[in-house]
Amino acid sequence: MRHTLFLPGGARLFRRASILMAALGCVTLQIRAQSTAAGDPMPQAGGSAAPAPGEPNATHQPTLKSNDSAAALTPEQSEKLKIGVQAFRADRYADALPIFRELLPQLASGTPTATQVAKYAAEAAVNLNDAAFALRLLKPIEDADPNDWQTAAILAHVYAETGQKEARDAELTKLIDLHRRAVSPQIARLQQILLERIPVSNGSIRVWYSLEPWGNFKTYIYCRIYDQSGRQISRVTLESSDFDQPLFEKEHPDLAARGERRFSLDGYSEPVQSPDGGTKQTHSTYGFFDGQPSYDTVRERVVAIAEGQVKAYIHATHQTPAQPAQ
Repeated sequence: MRHTLFLPGGARLFRRASILMAALGCVTLQIRAQSTAAGDPMPQAGGSAAPAPGEPNATHQPTLKSNDSAAALTPEQSEKLKIGVQAFRADRYADALPIFRELLPQLASGTPTATQVAKYAAEAAVNLNDAAFALRLLKPIEDADPNDWQTAAILAHVYAETGQKEARDAELTKLIDLHRRAVSPQIARLQQILLERIPVSNGSIRVWYSLEPWGNFKTYIYCRIYDQSGRQISRVTLESSDFDQPLFEKEHPDLAARGERRFSLDGYSEPVQSPDGGTKQTHSTYGFFDGQPSYDTVRERVVAIAEGQVKAYIHATHQTPAQPAQ
């Protein structure tokens, strides 16, 4: 089944917008005219205006246990590793990678510390666009332990950024399976991973992929959009809100019977402080899908949104009043 983005009739848009306003406490609503070129985006509602509780959990950075590192490293090596990890966590990958490269030949292959340092080095290399080096480090780890979720997550990142779609999807399928089987406490708790960084003409996008839908509006893909200075300006999400499903089941009982759901593409501006000390934030609706769209379909639409090629059909502005002084 090919999942295509569509725009429902104006009455339905208005009815759905009313549901969204009730859910988010929206105070302003604008709906764009439907006289649009074929292929332009379409709408929905739903989505958590604030980051989901699991969002800070969306990482696959390796973590070294102190007892592993103490057993395997000299004091000098431990200090170098500490400096490298600090640079890595500060996103200074160009500083971190040479340290990891220097340490790796000094460590016994296959030991826990060597494996973790290799993961650090691989992810730093991915962020410096050296996919070949990352793959040389990661494939032996994956072959030795197919249940290593960190390796699968970094490999998914590598394959996504190098356009290897089938390999990317295979790693994502594996990650979801490891998450569902809870092969470790970390992967059981993990809700999403950073899958891809996408350069666009006017900035960049970072895409997180959910291992399970999270938040009030069931987010499956979460994107942050940045301007050329690196400032975050908005978020776009693929969601499947529960309140969209009754109408979907009525319109498509055959699809619903197979477990399909209605999905939507939603945007959220960054909160802006209002004169009264409160904040305002705009929710935008870009479209609906009957059935879950592929990652590449969503990716294409998000890039078009980020580059200003797609306009929203619904804008709902939510205003939060200032908190009274304590």
